[in-house]
Amino acid sequence: MNEKNTTSRFRALVKIASKRFIELNKPCKVLLKIGTIVFFAFLLLALVISISFMSGSSFFGEQVKIIEWIVVYSFRFWVMLIFGSLILDILIKR
Repeated sequence: MNEKNTTSRFRALVKIASKRFIELNKPCKVLLKIGTIVFFAFLLLALVISISFMSGSSFFGEQVKIIEWIVVYSFRFWVMLIFGSLILDILIKR
């Protein structure tokens, strides 16, 4: 009984989130897409650098910390763009 209640709450939450995403203004959607593209581009860059470290042909010496920085800062950029687009949407609708 509790699983059905939890599942129905989750479905309601997903429905509300998808409805609000559809109602976003065009500049906000563009910001979300830019953030996602940049995030995945930097993740691919981190993957290429880690593969180069494993193969022994690293370009940055033995600085493994650079992979962590790329992932962390790209994630922070993505989160800031998400919140920025949501705030922009709220300000545009007022």
